[in-house]
Amino acid sequence: MKKLISVLLVLCMFLGLANVALADKFPSKPIQIICPVKAGGDTDRNTRQLALALEKVLGVSVVTVNVNGGATVMGMEQALDAEPDGYTLIINGTDMFVPNMMGTTDINLSSFKTIGIPLIDNTTVLVAHKDSGYADLKDLVEKSAAQPDSIEYGGKIGATNQICGIAMNKEWGSAFRFQDVGNNAAKITALLGRQTDVINLSYSLALDYFKTGEFQALCLLGSEANELIPDAKLASEFGYKNVDFSKFFWVGVNPDTPDEIVDILADALAKAAQDPEFLAYLKENFLTPACMLKEEAQAYAQKFYEDTMEIYKDEFIAAQ
Repeated sequence: MKKLISVLLVLCMFLGLANVALADKFPSKPIQIICPVKAGGDTDRNTRQLALALEKVLGVSVVTVNVNGGATVMGMEQALDAEPDGYTLIINGTDMFVPNMMGTTDINLSSFKTIGIPLIDNTTVLVAHKDSGYADLKDLVEKSAAQPDSIEYGGKIGATNQICGIAMNKEWGSAFRFQDVGNNAAKITALLGRQTDVINLSYSLALDYFKTGEFQALCLLGSEANELIPDAKLASEFGYKNVDFSKFFWVGVNPDTPDEIVDILADALAKAAQDPEFLAYLKENFLTPACMLKEEAQAYAQKFYEDTMEIYKDEFIAAQ
């Protein structure tokens, strides 16, 4: 037994020294960030901007790789299958919790080591077309309650926005009928064509339509006001409970990645999050800078899930 313990101690010491040596040379080649959705949306856009900021800090190329499919599961699986050497990162957010909620995967936040959260997207708004005739959120909710299922809320089935619809109906007493219209681009098209009545999406994705007045932001779906979007009031300003479907953007790695490398990546993320060009991008898109790292970031993400999503799990599963 003593001999076995000695061997294990030597092995642990060897592995520890090997990790330190590996970290001393890290990074020495390009890094990839897996974006688990297709190109063109806000997650893809944010990932690419973060990659540019990380390149400045790390001194190597940081390449965004889109792996779309399975409600972000395919991208998460690829990150977990990658070598645990720190050269494959993954970015995700609230969408990472949905497949696990539905029971389609065992992958969840604890499946990874968390690097950090560099930004918060407190710009999710409930949107109607200018010709909808809704004066404000109160008017919309009252009309919906008076005629259940008469007002359609368009989104993507099995996604965070469907949970948002459930939350609004439960907390506000509205009776929106969920309509599966697809992703953000499809939602915008559907609203423009008056094929659905209301949608939710990040404010910047439809900025041109807000500027022209074609779209109206009925409320900010968050728990705190966003001073960059003064025309989007919180639900509480209309007498309703705030339904928080803001988003965070989280960065993680394979759970077997050495802590020494995780520390290097976390330090790089903290510096990238303060890059002037990255901050300018955030302001331009009404986003909030953040610098939560490792345990703090993981705790924030887990609490956000428990407080804003898990409480609607039963209704969400029943709606599938």
